[in-house]
Amino acid sequence: MAYSALLSVVLLIVGLVVHMTVATHRENHFGAPCKLCECFIEYTDRDVAIPSIPYKVARNPYDSTEDRCLATCNVEPECKLAVYGFVGGRQVFTCELYDQVNVNKPIYTPFTNIYLKRPTRCTSKFANAFYPLSTVEGDETVIARKSRYVKLNERQNPFNFG
Repeated sequence: MAYSALLSVVLLIVGLVVHMTVATHRENHFGAPCKLCECFIEYTDRDVAIPSIPYKVARNPYDSTEDRCLATCNVEPECKLAVYGFVGGRQVFTCELYDQVNVNKPIYTPFTNIYLKRPTRCTSKFANAFYPLSTVEGDETVIARKSRYVKLNERQNPFNFG
């Protein structure tokens, strides 16, 4: 009886260690430093201006990470810049790929970054370490998301007086 109790405690501890290892080593959206950011020029808290529509977006953006979004842009030759960030709503995250560079008058968007691909080839040791995301053609839904931030930026702050 004591042997089975000891065995169950040991199995419980081993199970907890395995569970913690899996939980801490899976890809996540927050906390992991960006490894491919050195291959891109980063504009923090910015989004591409409204007339621009991405040529591709992530099929399932919730499963995307910053590095996988940048790896997708790095692999595709027509990608000139990528937008990755927290946008809320049903999608929660976004990963958009653009084939034209338009960084004139970017939109202030918290928790969303523009990554402009550097003209030189990426020489990071992590350049081939991440799988590219599955993508679909971009559409007009991106403009609806961006117009919400444009409206918020135009509103007057009632606490900003003087």
